[in-house]
Amino acid sequence: MKKVLTIFGVLFIIGTVAVCVQQAHAQQSQDELRRQIGTIIVTPGSGPSLAVADFQPRASGVDVPLATFNDTLWNDLKFAGVANLVGKSLYPKTKLADPASLRYDEWVNDPVKADYVAFGNITGANEIQGFLYDIKTQQQLLTSRLSGDSRNMAHQFADQIVKLLSGQDGIATSKLAYIAGREVHMMDYDGYGARTFTKDGSIALFPSLSPDGKWLAYVSYRSGYPNIVIRSEDGLIVGSTQYKGTTTSPAVSPNGRIAFASSKDGDSMEIYVSNSDGSNARRLTRTRNAVNISPRWNPKTGREIAFISDRGGSPQIYLIDADGANERPLLTLGGQMDSPAWSPDGRFIAFTWNGGGGTFHICLADVASGQVVKLTREGRNENPTWSPDSRHIAFQSNRTGRWEIWAMHIDGSEQRQLTRGGGRSPSWSK
Repeated sequence: MKKVLTIFGVLFIIGTVAVCVQQAHAQQSQDELRRQIGTIIVTPGSGPSLAVADFQPRASGVDVPLATFNDTLWNDLKFAGVANLVGKSLYPKTKLADPASLRYDEWVNDPVKADYVAFGNITGANEIQGFLYDIKTQQQLLTSRLSGDSRNMAHQFADQIVKLLSGQDGIATSKLAYIAGREVHMMDYDGYGARTFTKDGSIALFPSLSPDGKWLAYVSYRSGYPNIVIRSEDGLIVGSTQYKGTTTSPAVSPNGRIAFASSKDGDSMEIYVSNSDGSNARRLTRTRNAVNISPRWNPKTGREIAFISDRGGSPQIYLIDADGANERPLLTLGGQMDSPAWSPDGRFIAFTWNGGGGTFHICLADVASGQVVKLTREGRNENPTWSPDSRHIAFQSNRTGRWEIWAMHIDGSEQRQLTRGGGRSPSWSK
């Protein structure tokens, strides 16, 4: 009897050790994924240092647009995450309006210790001149003359700086579509400039912008049934579906094709792909007693679609080629998943997951390794969408007591609220 107990004891110890080793490996993999994500966004203490001096007036009566410009430029560059911004309290007292005013030793030495400095002047309510200098080499990297409203000029200048420092296009001039009330709205990437885009007078759901921002697909009840409507960027309807089943969650591919879920051919929800105007729909999935929803294109290739299916019992993420071949699971972690969103570079998928039970949060999966990290921890968080540069994510959260649109860095930092009057189902594009 003692021998039998000893054998069971050994087996128990071996099993426990195996579980611990697996957990340790999983933790190491997650730590490595977090480290890789951390290299995408410049965090405090790493990367180059950028000083952003307040632009100076070169005309009278420009106090309000000047203050708006300076605040917007700072916030754009802070959220861009391509450099550490040096706090303005450390800047020299010398007003920096043009290259003639630039004293390199004031900016390169303590306490500023900047690698780059951006500065300039506003010559009227709608015109600025901006500069970017490499302080250590004393080289001018950028000179720019811009016109327009102060916020738009700041967005453009911020994107020019981001392009020079990172080699990537900035996102300050990008836009988001989202649902507010019963219609689709549009806003600037930072939550300003909100305006109503659709006026169907019915229920609008699930807006999806094309990667280039020229098309918007969404679900509308304007025909009495939930159908997909496709509009151009000027609001004109260019196509729609006319089904009597439930049709939902459209997504626009890089070449304009539409993926969506529908029960138009039976009781089960299946994944379809159609032309850019909603015509010639082709069925991709064929399941029985299952729900297949939320298709999302791989914007890098335009040849793969991630979607949600409960065919295995609980909603998980699956992949399928755009021609219906090579259908396979991507993540089967238990719990309930929803709203997969592929990063524009094709490297990651963000999604909603309840972790096996509890509150839903935004998580991030590395497509190649399948490793997952959780990015949000406060409130309930759903419907992630990627910025065009693959470095930021917007989502809906109820942490304030109602659904609002939020945005964050890819590592989950710098979470900021974008809407104040309610918002759901964001879609981000150029």
